[in-house]
Amino acid sequence: MTHQPDVPSRSETTWIAMSAASEGPWALALAGGAAVGLADFALHLLGWHLSLAAPIALGLSVFFLIGAGGALLRRGHDRARAWAQAHPWSYAAVPAAGTALTVFATYVFLSGHGLFGSLWEGLSDGLGVLVLLGIIGYVARGVRPASRRG
Repeated sequence: MTHQPDVPSRSETTWIAMSAASEGPWALALAGGAAVGLADFALHLLGWHLSLAAPIALGLSVFFLIGAGGALLRRGHDRARAWAQAHPWSYAAVPAAGTALTVFATYVFLSGHGLFGSLWEGLSDGLGVLVLLGIIGYVARGVRPASRRG
């Protein structure tokens, strides 16, 4: 008989990360993303540069950062959040992929960047969310461990 370690497969890891992220403050994230997107749109208008794709993409990035980052910083004990704090880069990959896909679609349909320009925008925004959430995950692990009740 061979010992099978209790290591989740790639699809199980994705489901655990999505479960942890579902505990985030998504209403606050929606409000924050909308506020940042509208402010960026107003700044574009002040510069006489009418653009919808860039403000929407920035709003989407902020939306995913607030929602997924807030899930890591919430109080209480949750096994999915404990896993996310123990594996911050694996956790951050899921919201980063969501950011990359939605920003890519935004640029494809609302800008003249073309396919490769839109792909660049999506990947760069996704990478930014990945790095920031990975850092938040490391900080959350030390500041507010999910194993502590609080």
